[in-house]
Amino acid sequence: MKISIIGGGIAGCSTAYYLSAGGHEVTLFERDSLASHASGFALGALLPPFGGSRGDSYAEISNYSVGLHRDLGSLFSGTNELEPGGLNFRRKASVSLVTDQADADSMHRTYEAYADNYTVDIRWLTLGELSHIEARISENVLCGLYVGETYELDPYRLTLSLWQAAEHQGAQLVNRNVTEIPVKGDSVSGVVADGQVFEADVVVAAAGPWSSQMLASIGVDVPVTPLKGQIIRLNAPGPPIKISLWWDENYATMKPDGLLWVGTTEEETGFDDSTTNEARDSIIGSVVEMLPYLEDAGLVRQTACLRPMTPDRAPIIDAESGPEGLVIVTGAGRNGIMLGPAMGKAAAALATGAQSPIDVSAFSLARFS
Repeated sequence: MKISIIGGGIAGCSTAYYLSAGGHEVTLFERDSLASHASGFALGALLPPFGGSRGDSYAEISNYSVGLHRDLGSLFSGTNELEPGGLNFRRKASVSLVTDQADADSMHRTYEAYADNYTVDIRWLTLGELSHIEARISENVLCGLYVGETYELDPYRLTLSLWQAAEHQGAQLVNRNVTEIPVKGDSVSGVVADGQVFEADVVVAAAGPWSSQMLASIGVDVPVTPLKGQIIRLNAPGPPIKISLWWDENYATMKPDGLLWVGTTEEETGFDDSTTNEARDSIIGSVVEMLPYLEDAGLVRQTACLRPMTPDRAPIIDAESGPEGLVIVTGAGRNGIMLGPAMGKAAAALATGAQSPIDVSAFSLARFS
């Protein structure tokens, strides 16, 4: 089959990888450079959901995707996790921290739900126990939830590695802006990029928060909007933090570049992806509350990106809500890197009419009707 993919982020590149592996004629369209938006600036933490209200389908696709990440980490990195060009894929435990008693009670209920599941490395830690892991945590922290089965990688390297593998399998990159998805009868017929028509049997829309504008022109309403997130990188004093720390919507983790990555914001600012002093100060203020020793840390870099967010914060993976031959894969929000491989593999199956390796019916566009 001849398949056009719009968008060179994690969703588009993973879809291209799995489709080209199946021998299909794949062309990926990206107006900027690959991984130049959210996929290139994300944290790259793989933290499967525990508790919450998203339901079993979200947990299932998350766990399935983490399994794919492990396979890709081995495939692209070999046995050396820090091999040049590899993904820096590594297992790294995470601890969620709380300073409020109501939050502590809620988190303890989550712990109790998994405490007897011996396939899950999850532990309840008091502040005294936390101090044995990281002695510099604020005394205002009440407790923490330790999760051992979490991972970290370089999302930019992952996205590029997926594309390079797809290209090796015959996929082609067209560095142009898609301006139209022509529809003939009830089916898509390809794309128009900078005035040139490219015919295709299937079109995969994987353009992140820009998917909504693109698909509106063919009468498909996709409720995905940009949610800006900013991250700062600090030169932190003292020995490095060996685990990832999470609290509220924020985190702090040491990356292979030797810097402590701290974030993040959730800002509805349209398509403005500029960094701001307000976000910088907010992030620094939050992390200093949890790790007071960082008051003397030096700011090295600040970045911002736009994540594609849906009203229920779950992705859209759909081939039934538009003209025949249209596949939509977007909307994973803050978990785009974690869900990316599973979204790509499912989208590849939908594009070719094959059986998806995982049930994605819960992520259809129809749920918003």
